[in-house]
Amino acid sequence: MRSPFFAASISRLALTAVVWTAGSPLATADDATHPAFKKSRLFVNQETEQDSGRTFGFGLDFSIAPVRAAEQKAVQSFLDSYEGSDDVLAAAQYIDAEEIRSLSVEDVRAKLKEVPEITDEAREGIDQAFEAVGGDTALVADLIEIMQSGETAVTFSLEPYFELDFDYVDFRLSVPLAGFSSDADTDFAFGNIGLDVRGGGAFGDTLAFSITGGLEYWIPSATSRANAVALSNLVGSPRFFHEYTTMIPYLVLAADLKFVQLQASLAYDIMLAVKGSPIYDNIQFLHWGTSLSITAIPYVAISCEITGLVPTVNAKSVDSIFATTGLRFAASWMDLGLAFQIPLTDEPSSDAASVTGVSFGHPASFNAFVTAVFGF
Repeated sequence: MRSPFFAASISRLALTAVVWTAGSPLATADDATHPAFKKSRLFVNQETEQDSGRTFGFGLDFSIAPVRAAEQKAVQSFLDSYEGSDDVLAAAQYIDAEEIRSLSVEDVRAKLKEVPEITDEAREGIDQAFEAVGGDTALVADLIEIMQSGETAVTFSLEPYFELDFDYVDFRLSVPLAGFSSDADTDFAFGNIGLDVRGGGAFGDTLAFSITGGLEYWIPSATSRANAVALSNLVGSPRFFHEYTTMIPYLVLAADLKFVQLQASLAYDIMLAVKGSPIYDNIQFLHWGTSLSITAIPYVAISCEITGLVPTVNAKSVDSIFATTGLRFAASWMDLGLAFQIPLTDEPSSDAASVTGVSFGHPASFNAFVTAVFGF
């Protein structure tokens, strides 16, 4: 017959073994559930509502791109000095600068007003600008030549933001800043303040699925210089087109297959002109995206995103497809990422001009993204 002391000792040993086994690496591998969508953050596309492991987050997104920049100092001076000058430059994209050097001022004015792509309101603006310019045909010809040839420059954006992550709803407030650098100098401009609200849920553990719905709203707080960044990165253009307020409802479907994540999104961008004199009062386009992320390495995600813009209303210039590949290091208290984006299609610069009336040349040949989020 065992003593009560011996029996108690056996019980304590058994309990210790159970506790050790539950906390051992073997038990973690066999019994712990897979944390679905822990590394689901994307660089470009809308993403699923995620369990980031933190409630409050502060982050910064940085992008940089080389562009063929047409908005040089002479052009900006013209825009600042003469009412209706933006209408002159809008029409100027469609004519030959050399052709107008031998024409009289009235002939140049008539030629600009004959451009079919501009509105009647823009034609009135051309009349106002020519009243102020007077007989300086060479000035107008020089400006047109500058815009059509362009110079190599760099655009970049800084987007600090604050986010709140709850079980089924996320909030994000963004304050983008635009930068524009050429050989002459570097300028900064405010972008449009943005609010992103999304909600959704996930189902399953090792094999999980999620559905997320959201709405982005961009308040027109940007200045005109920010448009250069908008055309270097068409996917993020609602952040920087200063004439427009933008609403973007979107839907995201996602699957987490333990070591691989798949996401597909569909959004509709509605841009409404609220200031300035853009050619179009209303621009609308579909915005779709797909992504594949490899999450097999602890704390690391390797992602590839394909993003497409499909014009629906007054948005021919955004018809394009982009590929973005990047690497993320993700933990509960921080998320760091680096990615590169290239266009898979290329639209002529004259089409890009039809978005805002002033062309900044071709969209960038590539964009580089650096992201950082810290929180608790």
